[in-house]
Parts: sequence; structure tokens; C-alpha cells
Amino acid sequence: MKLKEEMAGWVARVGEITIPFEGMPLSAFGAALRCSPDRVVRAARYLHRRKAVSVREQAGHIRIFPVVMRNRRGRPTKIAVLPRIDPRLAALLTEAHPTFLTLKLLRREMPAGDWRTEPERRAEIADAMAVESERIVTLCRRFLAAHEGTAFPWVRDALWLDQGDIMPVAAERQPVLALDGPAAIPAPIQSNQAKRLSRNMSEIDRVLTYVAQAGREGITVSAIGYNFGGTVKRAVLDDIVATLESVGKVIAVECRTASRGRMGIRLFDPKHGEPNVLPDGRLVLVN
Repeated sequence: MKLKEEMAGWVARVGEITIPFEGMPLSAFGAALRCSPDRVVRAARYLHRRKAVSVREQAGHIRIFPVVMRNRRGRPTKIAVLPRIDPRLAALLTEAHPTFLTLKLLRREMPAGDWRTEPERRAEIADAMAVESERIVTLCRRFLAAHEGTAFPWVRDALWLDQGDIMPVAAERQPVLALDGPAAIPAPIQSNQAKRLSRNMSEIDRVLTYVAQAGREGITVSAIGYNFGGTVKRAVLDDIVATLESVGKVIAVECRTASRGRMGIRLFDPKHGEPNVLPDGRLVLVN
């Protein structure tokens, strides 16, 4: 076979070879090119001059790369590689990072042992974890609203990929974040408690408004203090509760909504009747 015909065969067969971006050794390239071992170096250099492949030699070893990897002067040519993660999703992960750090700190502060070990502290940390987990769901809901057509499972998988060590803690309190969770986030539950009231109202009137809007479930004194924004001390709230209870405006009961956990003072509107509290202190709502 003449040399010109042999070179034409190299050019024709090199188009059938898929060269990975990380390159391939000279022996593998010769086998794919169906070239004799004594001619493979010449074939590689010839195809390099024809800009069909890129040949790099270092420490006596020759490696073949795609032509897009060929060195040129000036700015290097960008390789057409699909991004691993959507930049918009990366922004969501960055925004959620402080929340994940808070969850990790809370998990570290959780007392060792079962629920009987420091139950009050464990309950406080569990409540804080529930708040942070709800915050993650809120971030996801806001992201999906801003980017219509985005599937929630895709967002959830990215959260597990980025924070796989702490996501089980969040999923325990928000099942929608579990890997086998639903395909869509349920609509947020609108709170029936007033968040802002007129500043012209007295503290007693505001407490009565919070209790009335809480409905049959009632509202804890600590939640009322939170709605006040911390501007009213707990001692003042206790005096207001005692005054309202003495005149029959509210019903104050020490109870809890779960079968175990800390007890707290919960206020009820008398128009809903006496609350149903079991001997163990658990509140039972009867329709």
C-alpha cells in the first residue's frame, strides 16, 4: 500500500474513533485506528498536523486527546461539558446553608440517652429543629414559585446530595423532605393566630384577641409572648392571664398536645367549652 493511500485511510478511520477528554494511550489509539505498531507514532503525528487529534508527549509517553484539547495561543478553548448542577439550584443551596449549620449545632447539643434524659432541654431542641426544618421547606416553596416548571423531587435530591448527613433530621420533622416523600410540596397551613395587631390595643385586649383567633386548639402563654415580640415580660403575661381567668374571660389549663413532653399553660376561649385533657396531661380535640 502506498503511503498516500495509507494516510488517507488514517484520516478516514480517525473520524470513527471516540477519544475521551482524559485522552487515551498510544497503544489503544493504534488498535482503534487499525494501524500496525511500527506506524502508529507516524500516524499520530500526521493526524496531529492535520488537526484531527491532539498529541501530547511527556517523559517519553505519548497520549492522544480530542482535537478540542489541542493547545492554541491565547485563551484556552472551553470544552463543551454539561454543568453538573444548575446555577439557580446552587444559589438555593447557598441560601439554605446557614439553616443546615443551625440544624447540625442543634443535633450536637441534643443530650445523649433516651427521652427521659433532660426532657425539657430535649423538648426545646426538638422544637428548634422543627422550626429550622420548616424553614427549609419554606425556602423550597419560594424557589419553586420563582422557577415555574421546576420539579420538587429534583430540588429535594439536590438537598440530599449537598447535605446528606443532616437531611434525615429535617426529613424526620418534615416528611415532605424524605427521599420517598411526595412529588409536590403541600400548600402551607395558614395560621389562625394573629401576627400583628393595632398598637392602640391594650395588652389585655391583645391577649384576648390571640385566644379568640386560636380557636378550639387554644394558644400557649409562650406563643402569646412570641406574638408580642418579646416586648412584654413573662411575669406581666402571667398576671394578665390570672386576671382574665378570674373574671372568666379565658380558661387556663396546664397540658400538652403530645403524649409526652413538657407541660405548658394553654389558654382557651370559654365559648368553645371546657377543653378535654386526659389524666396524663394530653389535650384531645373533639369535634
